[in-house]
Amino acid sequence: MGKRQRDCIGCGAPVGFINRQHCCRCTARMKDEATRASCPACGRSRVLQADTGRCITCSRTCAGCGRPVRSPAASHCGICRREADRQAAKRLCPRCRRPGFLQTRTGWCGHCSRQRQTKQPPRQCADCGQVRRHAGLGLCSACWQKHPDRPFIAAANLAARLAEPVPWLGDFAGHLADRHCASRACTMISTLGRLLDDEQPNHPQALLERARRPGRSMGSLARALEGFFTQRGLALPTDQAQRLAAGRRRRRIDATPLPLRPQVQAFAESMLRARERALKAGTRALKAGTLPRTDSTIDAALAIVRDLARFLTGTRNKQDWALTDVHDVEAFLATMPKARQRRLTVLRQYFRFARSRKVVLIDPTRGVKAEGPSGFSGTTIAVDQQRRLFRRWTTGTDAHPHEALLGILALLHAASSSEVRLLRVDDLDPTNRSVRLGKRPHPVPMNPPSWSALQRCLAHHADQRTDNPHLIVTRITKTGRPQPQPLTSATFWTPAVSHREPCEAPGSPTW
Repeated sequence: MGKRQRDCIGCGAPVGFINRQHCCRCTARMKDEATRASCPACGRSRVLQADTGRCITCSRTCAGCGRPVRSPAASHCGICRREADRQAAKRLCPRCRRPGFLQTRTGWCGHCSRQRQTKQPPRQCADCGQVRRHAGLGLCSACWQKHPDRPFIAAANLAARLAEPVPWLGDFAGHLADRHCASRACTMISTLGRLLDDEQPNHPQALLERARRPGRSMGSLARALEGFFTQRGLALPTDQAQRLAAGRRRRRIDATPLPLRPQVQAFAESMLRARERALKAGTRALKAGTLPRTDSTIDAALAIVRDLARFLTGTRNKQDWALTDVHDVEAFLATMPKARQRRLTVLRQYFRFARSRKVVLIDPTRGVKAEGPSGFSGTTIAVDQQRRLFRRWTTGTDAHPHEALLGILALLHAASSSEVRLLRVDDLDPTNRSVRLGKRPHPVPMNPPSWSALQRCLAHHADQRTDNPHLIVTRITKTGRPQPQPLTSATFWTPAVSHREPCEAPGSPTW
């Protein structure tokens, strides 16, 4: 080493070369670091191989699975070597002709050496008497599936499995057994068991909320739990009806053209606020003598306003409510002449609201009149057709009890579809042979044909084994307590009968 020129700027050692800043050791270390880089596999600073782009240790990989191999002399990892030794120890089984570990006791593989549970021979079923394999309680599979004790057995097994069984489980099993078949009741009890077995609280209200399915249907189990809990005062009813109504309103508003949509949204909110005020105050709605608006009334009003908005933008080429005039309203009402009165009533309500919000300056419906008769204008049938229907409903045997009741009450007592749908079992007075229909001030006396149709419906109601208080119970409403859907002329094959004016009574000269 030459004469000391300066101190190394890295370690402070003497530097014996002119124009050098580092000593010999620091210079060698810097050259070595320049050749190293971070390995993408292990992350260490190593010299990377040109063919793999990784360090020498990470470049040695298993030929079978690709895992890193530490030993330079090994071509496979330890896992692959153990698997190869395990496969080499297998021999061909003489029974199933598959490779496996042969057992010393049998000379077969483990699968073939394992004893199988033999099936019991077919026996005579205790219910149907056929010789079949038994599923339980001495019954064949078909009889066991419909056995009435299955829900109670499933509930007992569930209660024995739970750490803290709920006290109402046995009553709920009876509630399901009275309203559903045995298989469906067992399915709902199994689903209920998964809800009771989780870590969530099993309070009736919390359990009811967890049982609800997302979407437009809350599910059969949630409906059964809601009916069971509300009847016994264990939980409050769900807001499923309000959710569905909110969804219907939202779909009608979203279907409105975008330039006219904000005003329709504000109109819907004003109708909801008016209904809430009427319900809180215990008064009637905007007009005297009318009840607060129901969800169906609000839905129908929004549908009419939506149709008008589509008509204005699509046919009249108007993108603002302020441009609406009386000619537009008349042209819109002319598209459906039979619905003119109902549409005009809703449009008057909407434009009164729009005028109060300064959306329009002049009400375009002020001079429009609802032309046409205000009474019933539907399709009626001739007297000879009425006679044939009357004989079908009274003496025939192929008519459904609901069809006969609807036809007789509409034909003889001018009962509307809503009055028949809302008719309850406790509205019948067997002593006086009268029935209370809708909002009529006095009970309506029943003649023999009408009373016979009512008795047939009562017998059909008893056969349904339901606690629905309405006289007409369908397949959908028999498991709960709601009223049936609106009955129209499409419900049965018979044509519509005028329900505004009763026809001549049987026994008159025309009959």
